[in-house]
Amino acid sequence: MKKKGLQFLRKQSILLELSKLVFDDTQEIYNRITETTADILNIERVSIWLYNESWSEIKCEDLFRKSIKSHESGVHLSISEYPRYFDALQEFRFISANDVFVDPRSIEFSENYYKPLNIKSSLDIPVRVEGVINAILCCEQTAKVKEWTNEEQDFASSMADIISLVIQTANRRKVEIELRKSEEKYRKIVDNAVFGIYKSDITGQFLFLNQAMANIFEFESIKQGMLFRIEKLYKNPEDRKNLLTKLIQEHIVNDYELELITSKGKTKYILLSAFYEENNILGMVVDITERKKSEEELKNARNKAQESDRLKTSLMANMSHEFRTPMNAILGFSDLIETESQEPDVVFFARKIHHSGERLMSTLKAILDLADLEATKSKIRFVPINVQRILASILNPFYPVANEKGLFLITEYKENLFANADENLLHMILHNLIDNAIKFTQKGGVTIETDLSTVDEKKYVVIRVKDTGIGIHKEHLETIFHEFRQISEGYDRSHEGAGLGLSLANRMIEMLYGKIIVESEYGLGSIFTLWVPALIGKEQTINVPKHDLSDDLHVKTFRMHKPDELPVILIVEDNNDNAEIMKLYLKGKYKTERAPDAHTAIKMAAEHKFSCILMDINLGPGMDGLRAVNEIRKLDSYKDIPIVAITGYTMAGDRERLLKGGCNYYLGKPFTQQGLHELMTEVFPNN
Repeated sequence: MKKKGLQFLRKQSILLELSKLVFDDTQEIYNRITETTADILNIERVSIWLYNESWSEIKCEDLFRKSIKSHESGVHLSISEYPRYFDALQEFRFISANDVFVDPRSIEFSENYYKPLNIKSSLDIPVRVEGVINAILCCEQTAKVKEWTNEEQDFASSMADIISLVIQTANRRKVEIELRKSEEKYRKIVDNAVFGIYKSDITGQFLFLNQAMANIFEFESIKQGMLFRIEKLYKNPEDRKNLLTKLIQEHIVNDYELELITSKGKTKYILLSAFYEENNILGMVVDITERKKSEEELKNARNKAQESDRLKTSLMANMSHEFRTPMNAILGFSDLIETESQEPDVVFFARKIHHSGERLMSTLKAILDLADLEATKSKIRFVPINVQRILASILNPFYPVANEKGLFLITEYKENLFANADENLLHMILHNLIDNAIKFTQKGGVTIETDLSTVDEKKYVVIRVKDTGIGIHKEHLETIFHEFRQISEGYDRSHEGAGLGLSLANRMIEMLYGKIIVESEYGLGSIFTLWVPALIGKEQTINVPKHDLSDDLHVKTFRMHKPDELPVILIVEDNNDNAEIMKLYLKGKYKTERAPDAHTAIKMAAEHKFSCILMDINLGPGMDGLRAVNEIRKLDSYKDIPIVAITGYTMAGDRERLLKGGCNYYLGKPFTQQGLHELMTEVFPNN
């Protein structure tokens, strides 16, 4: 008992000694605090960490290691990387972690901090200055777990209070230094200053003001201003009260914005920098009335632009989802009916439904592509592209269309041509050009030619799309590249479409540093020539990816399974039609179960380990698919189970957001049976 009393007196003596020190050398005081704390608490490590001005990270100002009697500093830690710990500092008086690997408040540091340094226990005390955390005192024990006593916690808290005094003193000294510098310059600038300078007492009586100050507040003369009571300049008395309170507490304000009125009743916005001492206020005033008006106008314009962008993005995202989700069912069921029905009339009707659905989706996709084009600019990826290969893949779905219309579709390729372009954009450009050529041709057909050309010593791949269609009048050649414009418009227009294909193609080719040239004669046909930067020679051999050089046209084989060996897929989909489509698409190769909402999906996943989860992202009211993914990923058995995000949200950034949110794959609505099978082949390559 006597020993404890002596320890208590010793601690009190040390605290009293430290509190009386003159804090001239901040670093020396920090060193004394860390050494003393390590000695009193008999621990290996004590450190002081200060927040930066933006409160985004902390920096180690001093780390004392008792065993080697050394001081270190300079390490930085980002606050955003350890959110639970820094939230706990705000909530608790201190964080007392007897076992740092168990305490939820400290466990975030386990891998990157505690394990490498062999730290077992920690006692962290936030250092508050005027109620705001400015620093942290960290007490750490290595090698073995330590039980922190109440006396130790109280002592460490007292040391944190001393650190608070040190910080406040340093801050105040900084202010005083700045003030002295200002006073040295005061006499030199006051006479010729373009901003207002004044001195007043705490009661509101001017003791001095310069001519600029008189001009700002529309005094007839400096003498008139000296007789004017300061409180009359304030529209709201509370503003003056708040300013005086701040000055009395802090002694200085910088760029303090106020709305005042002149002696003639005119509103003025000013920035005030002032210093308070011995019941007097010395201030400088800058008139920002005109700037304020400009800022307000700019703010209003920016708000309108942001609101417009937000509404546009929201509209496009919702349009995408609301169109794609039902269209997935329409196209899927019509495709299945056409494939499986034995009734000719039913097949005919299904084909018509499917064609109309594809037309609607084509229009929707064009509108969304146009809206999303600006966002695409930052994501363009230039890669070597085998021109013959990409054209072959684009033309495949057009052969049945051309055959149905009785048109020829001919290709004349120059071998081994490689374009330097973004594959997705080039694919859309060529698709639009070929689609238009077939759409506007009723007799004859379409020819696609490729060649290599040089312009100003630069090599270009030249792709010509020739048709024997209706042709274009010369006065309409520019109109065809305008958004929502066609040669035939209004109720009597002769062709389908939203008039966006060529507009999109033209804007896309400009993003690829290429060009589209059109030649046409009305009644005879048109030639659309696409110029794309080319890759040649060694550049081609080095940069072309292997999949472009090798022959991919091999036949895929599949291993047969017994029914009880089939992978079990959980389909999470609130729409009954879409759920049924996916079940039918997967029938025979996979077993399927369905969850109609997020909560059911989580429960089913907890009770059974599925081979894969197809997760619809928009699940109606309640929890969405992405939140469900996060909950399922918390289950030990689902750390590595593939999860496919299936969604109608296909705007720029949606894919990346969903993949970062815990999904392994992404499939946009509407999708075909082939598209789903190809994706599942990626998920189960050996199935």
